[in-house]
Amino acid sequence: MTKSVQSSPAATSKSIRHLWLLPMWLFVWPVTAIWRSFYKHFLAYLIGTKVSDQRRVYCVKFVWYGDSVYLHPMVWGSLMLYGLAITNVLPAGFLLLGWFAGLAVCYLTIMYNFNVIRTAILSLGLVALFGLAYVATVEFAWNPLTAVAGHMARLEASVTPGFYIASAYLFAALIVSEVVWAWLFHRVEIDESYVYEHGFLQGSTREPIFARGMKRETKDLLEVLLLGAADIQHRTKNGYKRFKNVPFASLWLGTAIDSLLDHRRKGEIDLAKKSEDESALVRAEDAFSEPEDDADDGSQSDGDENDAADDGDDGSDDAADEVA
Repeated sequence: MTKSVQSSPAATSKSIRHLWLLPMWLFVWPVTAIWRSFYKHFLAYLIGTKVSDQRRVYCVKFVWYGDSVYLHPMVWGSLMLYGLAITNVLPAGFLLLGWFAGLAVCYLTIMYNFNVIRTAILSLGLVALFGLAYVATVEFAWNPLTAVAGHMARLEASVTPGFYIASAYLFAALIVSEVVWAWLFHRVEIDESYVYEHGFLQGSTREPIFARGMKRETKDLLEVLLLGAADIQHRTKNGYKRFKNVPFASLWLGTAIDSLLDHRRKGEIDLAKKSEDESALVRAEDAFSEPEDDADDGSQSDGDENDAADDGDDGSDDAADEVA
């Protein structure tokens, strides 16, 4: 009786603690469930994720984008220029020149493929552009660029800081529309045997990959710098299918795809190595058995020769008896 009386206050305090935690659990559980569903079905495709353990990679999820995704620097770049404009850290002309230079780099990334040499030339061109812009504002005894700077000043080509916010809104709308479109119609999932494509109101398709192959290609250094992107090409029975502008495919996501595709190849290598070891063992056994066979053949031939010699001796003895 005393033991039950002593245990009842502990049980009562535990139940009271559970009652206090119940409202928090009712609030946290839906938020956690919504976040898990949002991450699994939306965010995991946008940022590119992998399902793996310590031994291997089982699956890779991603989306592939259109070329307009490379305009994303204009969103955060415009916000940075707005902050510099309201603090008057740099002249307004340099900020506007930086905005146009960033826009030019984004469109060059979309239109052309830049290797290391082209990227280096572009970087030198940008440095020369801003250097000449600074030199044009310096008062020298003889400076032909001052005429260009004076001409631009007479044009009064200036903008207010609100221009950068408006441009950030515009490019953000383009990027958001591209992201939503990619999630709706360009979702891809790869496991060790198949490529799955998911489309909104279009169903899902499945294509085998190991029989026909897949390769990852990095074509543009600027695409790598802006998004870490690469193209994934998959060969089907009807030709080639290319997933363009896959984010982070040149970085950690590409490493995960290579590990996924190499998993079965490692098993095939182990199987081939095992068969080679077995064939080498068979050849060694054959090599050891050949001298024994030769020795047996030699002993048998010696026995035959001895038998022939004995027959010859018997024949000669018989001939001598007949002569006698």
